[in-house]
Amino acid sequence: MLYLTTRSKSSRYAAELALSEDRAPDGGFYVPEQLPRFSVHEIRALAASTFSENVARIINLFFDTNLDRWSLEFAIGRYPVQIHTIGSRELVAETWHNPMWKFERLVRGVEKAIRQSDHVSAVPADWLMIATRIAVLFGIFGELVGEGRLDPQEPIDVAFPSGDFSGPVAAWYARQMGLPISTILCCCNDNNGPWKLLHKGEIRMDAAPIKTSTPACDVTVPADLERLISLNLGVGAANEFAGLAEQGGTFYVEAEQLKKLRDCMYVPVTGKRRLESAVKSMYNSCGYLADPYTALCYSGMLDYRSVTGESRMVLICSEESPVHSGALLGKILGISARELKERMDKR
Repeated sequence: MLYLTTRSKSSRYAAELALSEDRAPDGGFYVPEQLPRFSVHEIRALAASTFSENVARIINLFFDTNLDRWSLEFAIGRYPVQIHTIGSRELVAETWHNPMWKFERLVRGVEKAIRQSDHVSAVPADWLMIATRIAVLFGIFGELVGEGRLDPQEPIDVAFPSGDFSGPVAAWYARQMGLPISTILCCCNDNNGPWKLLHKGEIRMDAAPIKTSTPACDVTVPADLERLISLNLGVGAANEFAGLAEQGGTFYVEAEQLKKLRDCMYVPVTGKRRLESAVKSMYNSCGYLADPYTALCYSGMLDYRSVTGESRMVLICSEESPVHSGALLGKILGISARELKERMDKR
C-alpha cells in the first residue's frame, strides 16, 4: 500500500515510512492512498477466522507484510482483547490484556511482528497506532459475529476517548472499510476543543489545556484532528488548520463543511462529577470496574442517547486497565486498594 499525506496528494510514500515516522516530509500525517472495502459477505466471513487471523489480515493490507496467526499471537498473546457485556446494549472491549495493561503494549507487539525484531520505536508511530486500532476493530467484530452477538448488517455505535484523536479516526477508517459502524462517539473531558468545532464551527488553536483525572485527554487541539479535516474537507483546509496550529488563532469552518464533520462523529463532553458518577454507576449497577477513560466513554454514550433518543448497541473501546488508576477509583468508590485488587483478580 502507498501513502499520501494530509497536506498533499502529489507525492506517494512507502509503507515503511508510515510505519516508522509520525510525519511525512511535508509535515502532514501519512494517509492510505486507497482503502480496501469489505462487503457484508466478507464481514460475515470474519467469524470463521480467529481474532489474530483477522488482525493480521488488516495489518498485512496496510504494511505489505505476510503475518499469520501464529507470528502475531507470539507477539501479542492469544487473548489480548476481552469483550464484556455491561448492559443489554452495551459492550466494553478491553484491549489491554498484556504485561503493561495498556493498548500501547499491543501496538508494540504488532510492530515487533512486522519487523520480526525486538528493536522497535521508542514511541509507536502515529499511523501504526491507528492501523492497529483498525485491525483490532475487525478482530472484535469477527468475535462478535461469530458469537452471534452482532449481525454484520446491524449498525453499531463505537466510543473512544478523545485524547490524540487517533481512536475516533481509526473508527472512521474502519467504517469506510465496511464495518457496520453507525455513530462514532469521540468522548471529551473538560478539554472540549472537538466539541466546539463540531457544535460551534470553530476551535481555538492556542488555548491552554485543563488538568483533569483523564490526563491523556487533556489536549485542546488533538493532532489527529488534522486527518479528519483533510479526509473530509480537503488538503486546503488541513493546511490552514496546520498553519493555525503552529501560529495560534482560531480555525473556523463554514456551514457545509460543518455538516460534513458532523456526519463523521458525535462529540459529547463529560466533566469531573459526571465522570465520577459514571464510575459509580458502572460498578454498582453492572458490577463492572471501569478505568476513568472507559467511564468517560460510558458517560458520553449516555449523553448521546439522551440527546438523540438512539438505542443502538454500542462498543466502548477500553485501552487502559483500572490498575493504573487504583487510587482515584478507590476514592470515587470508597473502597480500599485491597478490595480493588480483589475485584481485578476476578476479571
